Amino acid sequence: MVDVFLLINCTGGHEKQVISDLQKLPVEICPTFGIFDFVCKIQGKDMASVEKNIQNIRKIQHITSTNTVHTIPEQE
Repeated sequence: MVDVFLLINCTGGHEKQVISDLQKLPVEICPTFGIFDFVCKIQGKDMASVEKNIQNIRKIQHITSTNTVHTIPEQE
């Protein structure tokens, strides 16, 4: 299993629309205060499935930037 965290920024005032669109995807969503608007946890059987989810997220209207953080399974 692969775990990735995606840090997301969106256009101000469109947070509710972005959350609604994110809820259609297989991700765990955490709205945040600070530098990023959301943190999403993405899990997949392999990196290819995770990358597909990341690509789908990046297509969501009003998302302005993302930053991907990969976990280190060997250290869990």
